Amino acid sequence: MDTHSEDSELMSSVPARAENELLLLCARTKVGEESAERVKALAAGVLDWDYLFLLAQRHAVLPLLYRQLNANARELLPPDFQKKLSAKFRENATRNMLLTGELTRIVKLFEAEGISTLAYKGPALAAAAYGDISLRRFIDLDIIVRKRDVRRARDILYTLGFRLAGDMSRSQEEILLRTQHNMAFTRDEGKLIVEVHWEVASQQFASVPVVERVWERAVKVALNGGEVKTLSPEDLLIALCVHGTKHLWERIAWICDVAELVGSHKQLDWPYVLRHARDAHVERMLHLGLRLAGGLLTAPLPDDIRKQTFDDKAAAHLSSTVVARLFGGENYEPAGLLESVAFNLRARRRLREKLLYFRFIFKPTDGDLNALQLPPSLTFVYYLLRPFRLLRKGTAGH
Repeated sequence: MDTHSEDSELMSSVPARAENELLLLCARTKVGEESAERVKALAAGVLDWDYLFLLAQRHAVLPLLYRQLNANARELLPPDFQKKLSAKFRENATRNMLLTGELTRIVKLFEAEGISTLAYKGPALAAAAYGDISLRRFIDLDIIVRKRDVRRARDILYTLGFRLAGDMSRSQEEILLRTQHNMAFTRDEGKLIVEVHWEVASQQFASVPVVERVWERAVKVALNGGEVKTLSPEDLLIALCVHGTKHLWERIAWICDVAELVGSHKQLDWPYVLRHARDAHVERMLHLGLRLAGGLLTAPLPDDIRKQTFDDKAAAHLSSTVVARLFGGENYEPAGLLESVAFNLRARRRLREKLLYFRFIFKPTDGDLNALQLPPSLTFVYYLLRPFRLLRKGTAGH
């Protein structure tokens, strides 16, 4: 079986509903002539428009659905559906503009204080991969700084009215610095969230540190009349595949991110991507992300990359698991703890990475810290309580 027929095989595992096919055809910034005709044909048929709307909302791709239906089948849309979809698009576009302005303001303040930044995901990804910040949904802002600058970044955010989520003590902050890869700050009663990262993932989850080489490879992207720095397309691709795997690729939007990034950067340094993924032992996470992007959204992958991706049989099994969850209904239900652990163990090739993953899930999180306030002398108790909190959550995820 060649790799292109395996693309079709992945699509064939999507439940045969016209709404599912239509959503996947629309979940992209560019639609070819043949696909555009198919969009029109599907829209002309009998559809459960409420299901389509709720499914797109669950997968955070309403802006893309609006764009493609408006361009290719506007006259076929039920008035109520069109009105609701247009309203959501405008609402998202307005919020994205406000968030983009906030991001550029914070970045300028950080840089003025000598704190180097990399805008991560959010508006920077929307601009770099989608070419339009209104086409991607994001609800918070992510900024990468060097770990030595986290405390200064925190102090600047405090002057802007942000507070560490859960109003943690300084001793709890120190635990997060040791055990996690980011801190979340909120403002406006939790309506605005800024996550300050010093890594794209915990070292125990995936060893993809933001080393000096990554900083040197950073690129600029135009935003809000100015520029911000962000991860190079190659480093960003790996980060997105790690992030998607961590969350079991439960949103089509995360697959869109990979597909749009690959599609908008024709000159990706694939040897660097493969070498970096191999050195970090996240090859399977990369293969899984590319397999989903190529199989579901026809991301343009070079033949040799496609072959490597589809030769990974474990990634093939994982992709089938992802598809089953993606189309399990219009209502989102997070994976349970056991399902999440099993998935993430299969996403790792070596025993060492599997053991490190267990270290990762047993480290205290911000949820653990917020659940119980302890004095600095007793912070070790968080490590003792973590396994019991996991057990109590049972199938509720971690």
